[in-house]
Amino acid sequence: MARDLFLMVMEAEGDLAEPFDANAPDAAPESTTSSPEQAPPEPEGMDEPPPLNQDAEVSPMDADMASLGGDESQQDENDDNEDGTKNGNEKLSDKANAILNQKLYQQMIDRNKEIEDILDNIQRIVPLLPYEVVKQNDGYVNRLRTALEKGKHYAIEKFVDSEYGENLLYFHKLDALYNLLEDEINNNLKSLDDDDK
Repeated sequence: MARDLFLMVMEAEGDLAEPFDANAPDAAPESTTSSPEQAPPEPEGMDEPPPLNQDAEVSPMDADMASLGGDESQQDENDDNEDGTKNGNEKLSDKANAILNQKLYQQMIDRNKEIEDILDNIQRIVPLLPYEVVKQNDGYVNRLRTALEKGKHYAIEKFVDSEYGENLLYFHKLDALYNLLEDEINNNLKSLDDDDK
């Protein structure tokens, strides 16, 4: 039975099995069927893996594995980049704050000058106005003068040391107060024109 199995395996590729002779010389038996083309000989060392090249580039998979493992040098570079970005953003924010503050400062100076001119003009026409109108306007004029002094004080003492948002809020409040007092003074002066008609 074992001999039949041996013959069956040996004849599997279509070759004729030759009897096994233990005393036969080491020469390999020649195949009875010859193929017209001989297979090229295999190069030596095919079973060995190629030598490792230490200067070879790192494959994407190796790079991914290194990043999963937390490559410290790469992590340090990322931290440095984040710090640089934060510092850059802070510098940019400071520059923007300075530019906006400069424009707002000029607006505040111009508005204060405008109110100062209005107060000077009111002071000039006071002798020409009836007593009742002067009396009605007196409180508004004094409040407008006080608001102007506070606006000047803020521009000189606090504006430079404050952020743009704080300065903008103060300017809007001051401008709103200026407008309110101007409207009251103008209404009193218009009532004088209505009385003359």
